[in-house]
Amino acid sequence: MNTFKVSVQETSNKAIIKFEVNQFITKHQSFEFKNIDDAKPSPLAQQLFYLPFVKKVYISGNFVAVERFDIVEWNDVQDEVAQQIEAYLNNGGIVITETEAPKKVPVTVYAEATPNPAVMKFVANKKIVTALFE
Repeated sequence: MNTFKVSVQETSNKAIIKFEVNQFITKHQSFEFKNIDDAKPSPLAQQLFYLPFVKKVYISGNFVAVERFDIVEWNDVQDEVAQQIEAYLNNGGIVITETEAPKKVPVTVYAEATPNPAVMKFVANKKIVTALFE
């Protein structure tokens, strides 16, 4: 079993810091969680939201990025958060619970003539937008 190593990387946004992992932790997907309820598919993100300064959690490929509230500075807590993420991953913690992908349904689109010769109407076999657009 490979051990996970987490390193801290600053970003251009002073409120966000990246915790880079030496291995991929998701399967080519990215996730953004705004609160603990939003983070139901990610036990790791839920754990991070228990920290009082965490505003948002981003999980992608080989990193976890955390946006903080202004109640602390990253220099004061970044090493402890990196250790927490590393310990969680090395103890077999689940990053994202796999959900069954929705079944893809092919969409058929065809054109219909209208009384106005300058206008065509396109019809699909399923609803593709929630409102009408012209």
